[in-house]
Amino acid sequence: MDKTYFNNQTLEDKVKNLPHKPGCYLYYNNEGKVIYVGKAKDLRKRVISYFNRAHNIKTTRLVRDIQDLDFFVVSNEAESFLLEQNLIKKYHPRYNIILNDDKAYPYIIITNERDPQYKYVRKYNKKALRNYGPLPQGSNARNLLRVMERLFPLRRCKGYQGKPCIYYHLHQCSGACFKVVDPQYYQEQIRHVDRFFKGKTTEVRTDLLKKMDYAASNLQFEEAGRLKELLESLDYALSRQEVTIDDEANRDVIAYEVDDEHLVFVTLFYRAGRLLYKDQLVSVYHDQDLEELVINYVSQIYEKNILPDQIILPKDIDLFQLEDKAKPLATHPLNPQEQALYQLAQENAIEALNQVNLQSQSVNDKESEVLKQLQILLNLPTFPEHIEMFDISNLGDEFVTGSCVVYYNGKPSRNDFRKYNIEIEARDDASRLENLVYRRYQKSLVEHRPLPDLVIMDGGLNQVHAAKKVLSALGLEQIPVIGLIKNSHHNTEKILDLTQSEQVLDKHSGLYNFLASMQLRVDSYAKSGFRQKQNRAFLTNELLTIKGLGLKKIQELNKHYQTKGDLKRASFEELDLIIKNRQTTMKLYHYLHDDD
Repeated sequence: MDKTYFNNQTLEDKVKNLPHKPGCYLYYNNEGKVIYVGKAKDLRKRVISYFNRAHNIKTTRLVRDIQDLDFFVVSNEAESFLLEQNLIKKYHPRYNIILNDDKAYPYIIITNERDPQYKYVRKYNKKALRNYGPLPQGSNARNLLRVMERLFPLRRCKGYQGKPCIYYHLHQCSGACFKVVDPQYYQEQIRHVDRFFKGKTTEVRTDLLKKMDYAASNLQFEEAGRLKELLESLDYALSRQEVTIDDEANRDVIAYEVDDEHLVFVTLFYRAGRLLYKDQLVSVYHDQDLEELVINYVSQIYEKNILPDQIILPKDIDLFQLEDKAKPLATHPLNPQEQALYQLAQENAIEALNQVNLQSQSVNDKESEVLKQLQILLNLPTFPEHIEMFDISNLGDEFVTGSCVVYYNGKPSRNDFRKYNIEIEARDDASRLENLVYRRYQKSLVEHRPLPDLVIMDGGLNQVHAAKKVLSALGLEQIPVIGLIKNSHHNTEKILDLTQSEQVLDKHSGLYNFLASMQLRVDSYAKSGFRQKQNRAFLTNELLTIKGLGLKKIQELNKHYQTKGDLKRASFEELDLIIKNRQTTMKLYHYLHDDD
């Protein structure tokens, strides 16, 4: 591992001189504190993406706070992940969201020994012969261990001691305490345990019921009570779930919900087709890039826990960016079953966020005070309770995206945010803005939706004139329109007020922070459409026209190839490894190379 320090270089020079190697990078603020730690397969490409506005959506508070950087070069991706976690634990950077150090889930393992035994652990054990879990919440997971020890005994004592142990006399030990146990015995017991954790539980329940009835009939009421408790634990694990699953696959479903202050992750763990465990993480949200946070969260979960058969992730996550071990298992919710599972996870995330907000709710007039200042500054006729802000973003003349962010009482209302595809012949910003604003408010009038108290345009005179022209045509000239102007460093600097005069904002005021954060949000939200729109256009307009290619296969292709150019460079054999149908592969191959 190599660590490189910079001395008398500007931040721009440091970024340009980064190597094309795997490693970790650290961002520092003006106080010399580490504010973010990240890992990358290619350090230079990754770090440049934070600052290259033509290809990146991260114009957030993080980028504004970066004053310096440092980096480590490592040998491979696995090493970079371990180093990243160690650096995060060391510095606790404010922009990193991490699992708690003790975050792990309950497992029952079978040790990898000549005479194996059961153990209850709080972490996936890579060296174990078997790992079963995560185990059900509320079921008293240790009781499931007792069920296994009673019905499918392995070694329960310390090992050979020349005489049978007490557990052997209770039929809960293999007898390794006084004899050589045939390996076939252990194989047969483990086969039963495998069946149980795959959902084949009838024999276990029947056996427990027989033992409980026998104990009760022989007046062994204490033993019968213990067996009843074990049965209750088992019944909890086998209880019917809200979503019916037609197979016995192990699935993890990850969803998130975010507002202006908090981010919640929820993971639902399905084992053998049943929902056994729910986990959630609540963190303070600093406007970081959500896709990166989700990918980092996924990486952390599977560093400590067993990989399932399938990982269902939100549709806005680019599966191409996942770590190699998780990528083959990952999917967006495409079919009805996956959509139902994901919807349940998302509902849990929404509810968790609601609970966080209820707990942290307090009397706070900060937003109201800022909005009152804005009303006085602009001489607005009404209190700006409902504000909408617009921006246009594009990559050249392709994939033009219009965005509208909505605020109520000084808080972003993310469910009301909207993106618009701008598909018009005119290529000037004024025409695109007119199209955007017209579509927004023409629909508002048709659907009788509430109109804003203030419209803010990301830009100056041209942008404001475009909005006012459309509003006047719609008979909505009473809605006030202002502009937010950035300086040469692309930071918020001035307001273009109702009289079309420029007013410089005090950068130390609450009003400045409010407007600047709104401008950052609409900018980020608009640009976040680039990759999604490119992928969606490619998906719907091109690949889906090829007979034999469905959403699942297209998704698998996108995990391996990020662009159409990447697909064209792939060989027929490489494509067929994914599609697994030579006739369909040939159609795709010819389609990609017809214009060569």
